[in-house]
Amino acid sequence: MRKCIPLKDAEVEMILAKDVKNDKGMILCSEGTPLTEELIDRFQQMEIASIYIESNKEMSPEEYLASRQKIEKRFAASSDQNSLLGKLKTVLLERLESPKGSHNDGE
Repeated sequence: MRKCIPLKDAEVEMILAKDVKNDKGMILCSEGTPLTEELIDRFQQMEIASIYIESNKEMSPEEYLASRQKIEKRFAASSDQNSLLGKLKTVLLERLESPKGSHNDGE
């Protein structure tokens, strides 16, 4: 599962889950790269605010319930399962219920 964290919380050996890009869209570092002190320092100098990292942390039952309730509340007005919002709700719930909330969407 990928997780967005503030750069200040980054630690050595964390694995990037998404390319890190500058404000012009240039790739500074590729997905799959393990973080080093030097890399973290360079991102700080370039004023990168946050990064996506790989996370193996499983969701607690409380986190799962809170996430499910947020999805249900957000899509409460959409009762038609075939509408775009209904389909989006279904995808979000399926993703939430997949093992560890993991996905393979190639982003």
